[in-house]
Amino acid sequence: MANMEEIKGKINQASGELTDDQVQKLKGHVQESVGKGKSSGDDMMQKLSREINEMIEDFKRKNR
Repeated sequence: MANMEEIKGKINQASGELTDDQVQKLKGHVQESVGKGKSSGDDMMQKLSREINEMIEDFKRKNR
């Protein structure tokens, strides 16, 4: 799912297309990429957190 940075980036790109403003389009591309990076980082942190919790539970079960 797109976050606000990705959406803002797409809007800036569209605005740049309409006005033929290369700087605005570039700004949009950068902003969209930052948003995608944030989403990817959040997904990675959630996955890592789940894996750590699973390892802790396994350790607890084995050491009862």
